[in-house]
Amino acid sequence: MNRRGLLAVVAVLALVGLVGTGSVIAFSGTGPAGVDGLLGDTSDPPALLHFESAGAHCPDNFMANSSTSVAPGAENTEITHSRNVSLPGPSYAIGGPTFERMNESTYVLNVPIEETEKAPRSCPGVARYNGTMRIPAGEDPWNLLIKHDGERVTTLHGDSNRSLLGGSTSVSGSASATDPSTNSTTSSE
Repeated sequence: MNRRGLLAVVAVLALVGLVGTGSVIAFSGTGPAGVDGLLGDTSDPPALLHFESAGAHCPDNFMANSSTSVAPGAENTEITHSRNVSLPGPSYAIGGPTFERMNESTYVLNVPIEETEKAPRSCPGVARYNGTMRIPAGEDPWNLLIKHDGERVTTLHGDSNRSLLGGSTSVSGSASATDPSTNSTTSSE
């Protein structure tokens, strides 16, 4: 028997020995012997799952508020963020957002504020948006930067820990803005 054949026999005997003692080995994934997917790692790539904005209106008093909810899962975490936005002029509205991964643990939702060709309102206006993003669950903390026209207005920090028994997430946030009326709400789950 050649060297390769001997190694194959030893590997099979080791596997049979483990199964005979009640141990279970599961391999899946694309790497050698399924190393990339050991224990069924099936995270989906980061994505903006849903985004909608309400039409602008003229309120009596503007209140800049936001809310965030997090739904942790074994493979993915879904983050829903809603926010009121004070528009810069009567013909402005919320545009189409972008969502991207900056590095292994930082993501950016950029919400543009664009001038439209619609008939202007009688006031600059206020609009509200609601977006749901998906990021892979992991053991490292994550950061989600919320930007309006490329300028950071909020940073959400979370920890999506996962184990064989499930996942948990906690979120905190910080806000920065030139408008003193900005109010940020943080949530924890």
